[in-house]
Amino acid sequence: MKKKSKVEKKENEKFAAFKRAVSDFFYNLSVKVHGKMPHKQAGATAIGLKKRNDMIFYCLMMLFPVAQFCTFYIAVNLNSVILAFQSYDTLTGVHSWAGFDNFKLVFYNLFNDPTMLYSAKNSLILYACGLVVGVPLALWFSYYIYKKKPLFRVFKVMLFLPSIISAIAMSVMFTYFAERAIPQLLKLIFNKSFEGLLSGSKTAFGTLVFYSIWIGFGTGILMYSGAMNSISDSVVEAAQIDGIGMIREFFSITIPLIYPTIVTFLVVGVAGIFTNQMNLFSFFGPNAENSLSTFGYYLYKNTQTASFSDYPYLSSMGIVMTIVAVPLTLLVKYLLEKFGPSTD
Repeated sequence: MKKKSKVEKKENEKFAAFKRAVSDFFYNLSVKVHGKMPHKQAGATAIGLKKRNDMIFYCLMMLFPVAQFCTFYIAVNLNSVILAFQSYDTLTGVHSWAGFDNFKLVFYNLFNDPTMLYSAKNSLILYACGLVVGVPLALWFSYYIYKKKPLFRVFKVMLFLPSIISAIAMSVMFTYFAERAIPQLLKLIFNKSFEGLLSGSKTAFGTLVFYSIWIGFGTGILMYSGAMNSISDSVVEAAQIDGIGMIREFFSITIPLIYPTIVTFLVVGVAGIFTNQMNLFSFFGPNAENSLSTFGYYLYKNTQTASFSDYPYLSSMGIVMTIVAVPLTLLVKYLLEKFGPSTD
């Protein structure tokens, strides 16, 4: 701790010296421009100059992040909103006002296009599986690691490893495992040929759901176990003195105390209904079967392969999904906070 505090102290001193140098530069510049200050006003003027120079320093430091936010968030999203009400003529290369025509086409396709119907169904199934299977398993494994049970370090590494390995590398390894290793193992056991899990029409979707849940364990376990480690030892010790068991401790103490973290993941998961592509692009590129599509994959694939004439339609679809996702997310957040467990 002492070494750490010394390093932090040196870094703070360097930052303070840099700040003083900038302030002195602007102060000296002001003195050269306005001449020597009267003696009576020197103290008050120096304080005013220091405040002004501090503000200039702050503005200079904030200039880049603010410009980046305005360019890559506000401008990009504003352009998407404008595009949603336009159409593009491929012959003349001119944008023209289209009113709500793009939105009408989006609503028509949502209820009539088979790909959109598959996307809606698969996105909801993926979210439900993550909610019913993924979240409880992540909580339980996090609790196992938090209690430092046998082989907890092995579980911690194995479950977090997919999150730090390249998505393409993981998809290649998993494809080899699902398409070659498993069918070969089943052939040895049953003396019968089997299709690959990803190429088989009956097993592809279930395999992708399993992969999505498994690949998402790392972030969940990292956050949940971190929240569990912040629980006061005195609370746990008092419960153990009263004779509480491991399962009762999990449901009555651990879950209520980390409930805000759980709420965060559940709320983000609701928004993910419209963005999660189920790793389809990593496995199939833009050539995945329509029956496997999700909202996230549909938007990502079409954006990657779109021409200028397609952008207005995709922009309007993004706005429609945002209009649906925002109130739904806020409603779920409100219900989880209102009816969730209390720490009292």
